[in-house]
Amino acid sequence: MAKGAVKVVASLIWIYSYVTLGFMMAIAAVPGWFLSQWGWSLDVAPSYPRLAVVLDPLIGLYFTILGFFTFGVALMFVLPIVRFTFRFKPPVGEIPIHSFRIWSWYNINGMQFMFNTVFGRFARATTLYPVFLRMMGAKIGRDVVFNTQHVYDLDILTVGDKTVVGANASILGHVGEKGKLVRAPITIGKNCTIGQYANVFPGVTMGDNCHVGAMSLVPKGATLDANAVYGGVPVRKIKDLKAGEKATADEVSGTTGVPSDGEGA
Repeated sequence: MAKGAVKVVASLIWIYSYVTLGFMMAIAAVPGWFLSQWGWSLDVAPSYPRLAVVLDPLIGLYFTILGFFTFGVALMFVLPIVRFTFRFKPPVGEIPIHSFRIWSWYNINGMQFMFNTVFGRFARATTLYPVFLRMMGAKIGRDVVFNTQHVYDLDILTVGDKTVVGANASILGHVGEKGKLVRAPITIGKNCTIGQYANVFPGVTMGDNCHVGAMSLVPKGATLDANAVYGGVPVRKIKDLKAGEKATADEVSGTTGVPSDGEGA
């Protein structure tokens, strides 16, 4: 009976999350709302009523749209403040999905998912996005570029200097297995490249100067060598590189990375 009650309560956690996430979004929306209201209050052509009929709504709409972007930037600071205030620390390893142990992960990942859905497409590839990821718990090096918003489980993500994550690649530190959430740290070295639409799963370790081809899949727990190019589903080593040698654009961005002879290196 007690276990059944726990399952019922745990399965309703999404209601709590929707309420709290809505509150966070409302706080972040305040600056944008004031900006929008100010824009609509402007009378840009008081001496030309006919012109004002066109210009006033146009200016109002412009500042409303600008208010949305203001909201997105504000959200990038509101969420880390909430994370720091409540000290969310999701457990690592196997977590029963219908248990209160998942509470912290559900909250922090819900915050990240909400941000990615609402504003992630606009934030990615900007210099502010890695700052946001750091504030949300990730260990991000210098000059790192994320051209994707599909980055989760930030508390167990480490990315080295000058690494590039391509368009719409996915970095996911959790999977669901047999009624449990399984979380494992992901470590990506320095000067690495993850090609567009590639998928990196929990427990992956990539050495320095390691490059994964577009649309490839790096399976759970995989260890990829430093100074190497990988590709395919799942990935296989295509070639070794000399220390400091870079992968070509075709090897990373323009191919799924399947070895030409059909065999792994």
